[in-house]
Amino acid sequence: MSSLSTALSQVTNQPRYKMTLDRRNPHQPFDASLIAGFLRGRGVRSVDLLQAGKINTNYKLVLTDGLACVLRLYSRSDAAREVYVMGLVRDFVPVPVELDRGDGWSIFEFLEGELLENAPQHSAAAGEALARIASVAFESPGMINADGSISSFDFGGRGFIHQQLENADVLRWIGREAAESVLSILDRESERRSEIGVESRLVHGDFNATNILIRGGAVSGILDWEFGMSGTPYMDIGNLLRNTPPRCHDLVQKGLRAGGMDLPDDWKQRAELVDLGSHLEYLTSTRSDEFKRQCVARVRRFISMFGGS
Repeated sequence: MSSLSTALSQVTNQPRYKMTLDRRNPHQPFDASLIAGFLRGRGVRSVDLLQAGKINTNYKLVLTDGLACVLRLYSRSDAAREVYVMGLVRDFVPVPVELDRGDGWSIFEFLEGELLENAPQHSAAAGEALARIASVAFESPGMINADGSISSFDFGGRGFIHQQLENADVLRWIGREAAESVLSILDRESERRSEIGVESRLVHGDFNATNILIRGGAVSGILDWEFGMSGTPYMDIGNLLRNTPPRCHDLVQKGLRAGGMDLPDDWKQRAELVDLGSHLEYLTSTRSDEFKRQCVARVRRFISMFGGS
């Protein structure tokens, strides 16, 4: 029997596919032949589809030699770029080590831990890790390329917001009156938004509770760096606040300060100004109606926070 046939025959549990409208891309099927070179004659004892994540597909594999790893199948992002960005923070926060790579896939070590989503009482640890990530500085904001260069990118500035507020799907969900209120707020907040827009710190880009692992009360892994960029840390702060219970937001603040971040009094307002673009963009996506209703509620809270009508 060939090594590939052995790998296939020794899989004791196959992944269960559960399609959900909350994904941006459907799960890609597991195919052992894709990683035959990595297996090098080893069998695959088990394959488990990891449900977290909305774009790429991730499988936990356990090989017959006991190695536990994650097969990451990319739908649109660049493995080389993602691995480069992780290398920038490896000395500050725990990130998985890449074991192998091929066309459209990477194999990473499996990191043990519980999702912060299920352990929000450890939000201070997540905030401290965020501050450490933000300690990495660049000369300018933009998308980080695999060679370390920075490409200019619009991080949700006025042009981006205008585009979203003119989108028919966004207007259908929030209404014209709310859209006008948002525009008025953005005009009033132009100075504060300008200050935020020139920041050039390392940003994870998807720093939410399903990408942060907790073990023993500490962060044991930060996953999914495909959106890593140079920009404002308030992008990550807004994402973390959005994906943790309000009762834990004081813990986030405590962690940020413990990690060395100097927070102004209006840090939450700054985070909300940056996170607004995500709420609007989600309304143009294939996410579920239930999720989009949550986005509408966040937009209305944003209007209330900043004194809109």
